[in-house]
Amino acid sequence: MAVLDIDKVFSVFKLFYCEEDADSFLPAAELAAEYTGRRIIGDENEGDPRLYYLAAAETLCRVLEIKSARERLTLTRTGAVSAESDYPRRIECAEKLYRSYEALCVGIIRDDGFLFLRTD
Repeated sequence: MAVLDIDKVFSVFKLFYCEEDADSFLPAAELAAEYTGRRIIGDENEGDPRLYYLAAAETLCRVLEIKSARERLTLTRTGAVSAESDYPRRIECAEKLYRSYEALCVGIIRDDGFLFLRTD
């Protein structure tokens, strides 16, 4: 299994996600880096920058899903109106970004049939 440099993945993630709470999502970036590392075909591809963008895009998807779930739980408890009601659209954009980076990595990663499923 290839190991991606988490600092590189996280710095690319911060390019995509420009909010103050970015540092709290380092564990999501670590998981995305590990997952992407397992998909790499051949050791010669480990340093390819496309892989870091792919892992960062996956991190962004996961972070938005986490934030959306948190918001729904908060709304359920308080009955308040959502201040961030655009999460489904943001998640959709993040998924498109992920798929575009995944397409750039064809030939250097395994296609394991991973799908994003949205539950609205």
